[in-house]
Amino acid sequence: MLDSLVPTPQQQMILDNLMNGVYFINKNRDIIYGNPAAEHISGFKSEEILGKPCQDDVAHTASRDILRCEHCPLIDTMAKGNIVTLTANLRHKDGYCVPVQRRCVPLLDANQKIIGAVKIFERVGVQEDLNLQLKKLKQIAYFDSLTGIPNRRYVEELLKNWLQTYDKKNWPFAVAMGDIDFFKNVNDKYGHDAGDLVLKKVASTLRKHLRSLDIVGRWGGEEFLILMQNIRLKQLEKKIESLRKAIEESWVEDDGVKIKVTMSFGCTVPRKGDTPLSLVGRADDFLYKSKREGRNRFSMDDSE
Repeated sequence: MLDSLVPTPQQQMILDNLMNGVYFINKNRDIIYGNPAAEHISGFKSEEILGKPCQDDVAHTASRDILRCEHCPLIDTMAKGNIVTLTANLRHKDGYCVPVQRRCVPLLDANQKIIGAVKIFERVGVQEDLNLQLKKLKQIAYFDSLTGIPNRRYVEELLKNWLQTYDKKNWPFAVAMGDIDFFKNVNDKYGHDAGDLVLKKVASTLRKHLRSLDIVGRWGGEEFLILMQNIRLKQLEKKIESLRKAIEESWVEDDGVKIKVTMSFGCTVPRKGDTPLSLVGRADDFLYKSKREGRNRFSMDDSE
């Protein structure tokens, strides 16, 4: 391999499965081998670059003052046998720059004579890109696209964790189910775009008037589930009344029309043996009690 600078079939199999781009360069600084990762990063197929000087624009850095001519790290590697690592911009076939970290390693023959070099490179920030993609996927999976607050899946998982902590440590928290009163009338009278504005306004109002340690999520439609940490019934009563009043006093404007809504709530605290289903179900029962008694109010447990 080192005498001819051409990988054997076994060596090529390994190189072809690396995630790093690899070029083999001869003493004339011609590219004689490139692996699939190099094609992916640079955009150039192997047949487009083989036999061409690496200092040409083909598959070469856009930072000419760094890696061209006397500044090229290959010169230092081939002349002195140094391993050189640096960060530069690789010019993609489509014309844009790809930031890469590249390492130039000398290739030696059986007599330890330098006969070429290997240029190994990888995109800088690949892990950051992966983390960003994971963050976006998590955003899609756990947050409501309209309101930007957590969705039902997120709240259900959080509620399950909170109940487990409650069972082990008797850690107090409360659950409140809120539902926009006569929301169907908003959609029927003003249209669904106006309805979306109302949903976003309600979500932002609830979030604004909750403590930083509390969570509000969109449960579905015009229903919102609120989880509040370290709170007792008397504190809960004051907090829910403040939320009810904040919704009542808020409004949105659509085509010059001011739209106001109210909200009904049902509240409860966990009991021994509760499951997420039983706890939310009890909050839902209190919500419908508020609806039956006139809306724009809250109903809740009368004892801890």
